Amino acid sequence: MDNDTIRSGIEGDHALRNGRAVTTPSFDELFDLLAESRRRYALYTLIGTEDGLAEVDQLADNVVMWEGRTADEPITDSLRATIAEELRETHLPRLAEADIVEYDDRSDVVRYWRQPTLEEYLEHTHYKEFSGE
Repeated sequence: MDNDTIRSGIEGDHALRNGRAVTTPSFDELFDLLAESRRRYALYTLIGTEDGLAEVDQLADNVVMWEGRTADEPITDSLRATIAEELRETHLPRLAEADIVEYDDRSDVVRYWRQPTLEEYLEHTHYKEFSGE
């Protein structure tokens, strides 16, 4: 799928209807997805976008920011590059496999498909992780 298709919202054979996922992952799958902090931080970012779209570099920048709130590790260009690579190689394909996002590795664009059940759990994890903010 190319960047124009993702940006236009054309759904094709995807398990979607009107920009929303029509299936909900099982609780086991949701908890597995949320178990990894970098996936959660990427999802916090995607949920916060108006149209659900983000480029991987933008996600990496935001994941670094989220990690900076919780870790003592300094934020470096090397850390940002590592996170961007992890997003591309591990986390985004995993979220795409669960029909949470659509990831076009050629354009490096991610589209989040609204998932109310996931968002409910993300609200709880965000509160627990960042309750002091």
